[in-house]
Amino acid sequence: MKIKNLLVLAVSPLFLSCVMVMNKIEELKPIENYSTENIIIEDKKTMDVEILFINDKSVKTKLKGETNLFDKTLLNETSINKYFAILDNEGKKNYISYELVKNMTFKDLKGNLRTFVNRGNMFKSLQEVIYDGKIKWFIEYYPQAYDQSVQVNNHFVNENNQTVVVGTFNNMKNKLKEITSSKPELINMIDETEKFSTEAVIEILKKYEE
Repeated sequence: MKIKNLLVLAVSPLFLSCVMVMNKIEELKPIENYSTENIIIEDKKTMDVEILFINDKSVKTKLKGETNLFDKTLLNETSINKYFAILDNEGKKNYISYELVKNMTFKDLKGNLRTFVNRGNMFKSLQEVIYDGKIKWFIEYYPQAYDQSVQVNNHFVNENNQTVVVGTFNNMKNKLKEITSSKPELINMIDETEKFSTEAVIEILKKYEE
């Protein structure tokens, strides 16, 4: 079973390379042709999404995502942040590049509302917005080279455009102290945090705004 799963993961990028991916706005159909508001979609891996394209036109459609091998309700973020499929009004899949998207908001397979944004040419995929305040928190998703498992880099950007990145080999505690250095009164709060869950980090970022 493990060999079969790894084979599926290895073949997926190859399959995608054979799919026609639209990476120019001129290649798209008229935007309204991607609206799925009046059609019934039975595929359980599709999600309701509103996409704002780089030409400032938007559409409500269906986003096709892949799931975790062991939890069919857990979205694999790397399947929707770089090249991904949306449906047209005939229910057909159309693969587009993240380069055509300004932002997209969707309900994932667990019903959570999520927003992904294009942060510009220096990044090679859409990033998820986790917190949008004086300090903005984005998550960049990418596949692990060995087994294609989902890996993350956390990007924190403060109001002075100072940026720190927390990845596999960085310490969240030290990086939060760095990005909040103008508020040294937060050091104790950060030091006393035992587990840097999403909720715990957001509490620190909210405290920064006081």
